[in-house]
Amino acid sequence: GGGGGGGGSRRESLASNGPASRARAFDGMNNLVAHMLTSLTASVRFPGALNTDLADLSSNLVPYPRMQFVLPALAPLYSTAAARYAPVNLDALLTEALAPHAQLSGADPRKGTHLASAFLLRGDATASDAQRSLQRLKPQLSVAWWNPDAFKIGLCAAPPVGQPHALLSLCNSTAFAPLLQGLLARFDKLYSRRAHLHHFTQYMDAARIDEARDALAALAAEYGELHGQPPPPEAEALMEQLVPPPAGWGWEAGARRRSLGGLR
Repeated sequence: GGGGGGGGSRRESLASNGPASRARAFDGMNNLVAHMLTSLTASVRFPGALNTDLADLSSNLVPYPRMQFVLPALAPLYSTAAARYAPVNLDALLTEALAPHAQLSGADPRKGTHLASAFLLRGDATASDAQRSLQRLKPQLSVAWWNPDAFKIGLCAAPPVGQPHALLSLCNSTAFAPLLQGLLARFDKLYSRRAHLHHFTQYMDAARIDEARDALAALAAEYGELHGQPPPPEAEALMEQLVPPPAGWGWEAGARRRSLGGLR
């Protein structure tokens, strides 16, 4: 009896790691990528009060030329096998988009300094509601001193199929540095043994590999230098003299300009 039970558990283990299970895993990953891309391009395909052009994202999310990498996250994060989806309010949606389980990478943006971020909302949401929820969330986040308004909001009226609303978060954050450092550590472990190197030296000079490694290390260092960087004394004195605009002023004015066919 015990042997049969052990055989059954082994068969179940083999079945769970079989081709069908691997196919379901790939289907799940493809579903996440498809959801991310549809949310990213929704502003091109559907109308919205504050639709965000893709060219705007490429300029607003890149504070320095080499820092072109954003951390994507989806909220709600669900699988196609989920039978039902329990809707949440806008505050919970923004909070969930920054949680570790919603990230499509191994980073946790809450542990980094936000250099620039975009929240692309789909569904029934207004600019004032989105700005109000963002103001509640901002005290929980670390933001670069030179970009206190580091958050861009995009609103698309068309929700995803089967959902009342959804959110794609794109964060350019110093939380990307640990990912690069982990990549460098794994690379160095293989490169120290010259593992698989012969596959590449057939087509390129080995010195180019060293150059690429140095470029990646320099990029990780640049992200790391901006983590929690305090403002210089002269900038801090100047910032104390500035009077912040009323909450939500910029977004509401932008919405009015767009509704009147103004700036895009």
